[in-house]
Amino acid sequence: MGNRERIIEASLELFNAHGVRSVTTNRIAAHISISSGNLYYHFGNKEEIIREIFPRIAEAARSAIRLPEEGEITAAQVGRYHLAGIRSLWEYRFFFRDLTELLSRDPTLAEDYRELQGWLIGRFVSLFRRLVSQGQMNLRNFGGEIERIATIAVILWTSWVNFVVASRPQPHLQPDDLAEGALHGLLAFAPYLTEQFVEEVRAAIRSWATLHDGADLAAK
Repeated sequence: MGNRERIIEASLELFNAHGVRSVTTNRIAAHISISSGNLYYHFGNKEEIIREIFPRIAEAARSAIRLPEEGEITAAQVGRYHLAGIRSLWEYRFFFRDLTELLSRDPTLAEDYRELQGWLIGRFVSLFRRLVSQGQMNLRNFGGEIERIATIAVILWTSWVNFVVASRPQPHLQPDDLAEGALHGLLAFAPYLTEQFVEEVRAAIRSWATLHDGADLAAK
């Protein structure tokens, strides 16, 4: 692994642990035992490092809700979308914890994030339309609100980790926390799903939590 990649990995670790504001470029360099000059050879400041990390965040989010091109979308898949999305938020939690400040300081990053946010909302809209076509979802009385429902789903999804971190003295995330986040996110559109499909999604989420019981994700 070259120094550029080591800088990115160290920055992610330190930002997640301490927040962007508390981590200096000198601290990042010291963490991997290189000189500040070596770091500045690759990155001019923290904003450039964060800008380099963001495509990884975007790819993690896009991968979490990658819909199959053909065939029916199953309840198990819907459950996995939510679990994978919340886990990716934890892996890059510094970004969502400090989101407003980061975007206000970097217009380029803000534009990239708005594009991702729009993509996520559009992906939920696509998911809902697929579920409607399968007969698993009924938006007959809410057809004009589909984008608002999708927006609510994205807001719940992207806010869960911050809620967990803010509500306890030690920000350790457990499998049950991921399951709870997925279940809360499901509630954004559960009223429009068939009862059987909702129960199948819930069962898939709880099954994952039971399977991974005891695994602590705090070190990630």
